[in-house]
Amino acid sequence: MASLGHSADDGDGRRMEKSVLTLTAMFTVLVVSPWAAFYYAIGLPVPAAMPTLYVVLTLAGLAHLRRTRDDRWFRRSQLAMFLVLPPLVHVALGGFARSSAVVMFASVAVVGALSFTRVRRPGIVFAAFAGIVVVLVPFEGVLREGAPPLDDRVVTVFFAINIVSVATIMFLAMRSYVRSRDRLAAALADERDRSDRILRNVLPDRIADRLVSGERPIADRYESVGVLVADIVDFTSLSDSLSADDLVHDLNDLLREFDALAARLGVTKVKTIGDAYLAISGGPDGGPDLAALADLALGMRSIAAGRAIGGRRGIRLRIGLDTGPVVAGVIGDSRFLWDVYGATVNSASRMQTTAPPDVIQVTDRIADALGARHRLTERGTVDVKGIGPVHTWFLEGAAMTPGTVSAHPADDDGPGGSPGPS
Repeated sequence: MASLGHSADDGDGRRMEKSVLTLTAMFTVLVVSPWAAFYYAIGLPVPAAMPTLYVVLTLAGLAHLRRTRDDRWFRRSQLAMFLVLPPLVHVALGGFARSSAVVMFASVAVVGALSFTRVRRPGIVFAAFAGIVVVLVPFEGVLREGAPPLDDRVVTVFFAINIVSVATIMFLAMRSYVRSRDRLAAALADERDRSDRILRNVLPDRIADRLVSGERPIADRYESVGVLVADIVDFTSLSDSLSADDLVHDLNDLLREFDALAARLGVTKVKTIGDAYLAISGGPDGGPDLAALADLALGMRSIAAGRAIGGRRGIRLRIGLDTGPVVAGVIGDSRFLWDVYGATVNSASRMQTTAPPDVIQVTDRIADALGARHRLTERGTVDVKGIGPVHTWFLEGAAMTPGTVSAHPADDDGPGGSPGPS
């Protein structure tokens, strides 16, 4: 019954208000209906008319609410009746004592103003209730003289009924309000958790914490960061031959595996642009782990080789690595993007674009840092657009074995820069 006026368009807050309103009205109907019958039975039609009017108008309001799902008229009528009808019964029965303090029912209007009637200034309703009670006090003697005859035992019983009824209405209204509020608070907490998870999916944890705390702007310079840039070979021609669903589905599966590997290795994914993948080691998480970054590059190449996009198996990547200083920061207000900038990012991107298909190309800085932990093959000098001649290496695999090359050309015995035994 509490959901009588709920609409599919109602949010949790509106459902809460409608539930409290409906429960309060229905319980009050159950309480005042026997009063009306009793007053009629003992020959007091005027006091009986007030609860009768409440019952009739409330049932009509509930029917209107059920039919239209619009509670505006019902809210206003309930507030008005709670505030006006109890004082009228008070007058008809002869004052505070002879009416068994029936005016207490007007206090329900105050609770309603706070919980279900959406009054902009509930203090005005409270002031009206208090004013009505104060105004009635000087008329107590006059009202008692014209009071209808009622047995003292009836007055006492109605005192008890009124006290318990008002307390029950307030308890039910507040219990429903508190329960609905708690459900709303739980839903908001779930939404905050979901928003936080989404935020941490696009931002590093430490950057997300700073953003949530209100720090603006977020801009940092890191002196040593490893940068990885990768993209899929011939992706443009591949994407032109596939439906949107197939392309997004297969690409998503591939990138999710890249993300999982990056997370296991402690590498921070920065973003994807189309088929391009940008990740860093270091920055917000401390110093760079270039061995982990190299392992990510090797793992991505292995994962891609075993995957298919649109039926084409053996996806090949171009991957570039470099290390050095970068600037990082959060850009935007409505759609946050944490990004990295600088010559190091540009260099890693050029390593990727100038790499042959299915090859991981790295700079001397990466090769020197990896040392004997990975197998590297010297490529030599490459003319890189916007940078000039750059000496580069191909990253072949992990774990150096006898007969493979050191990452330092001066240590190689082969002629002309060719790798010799180390």
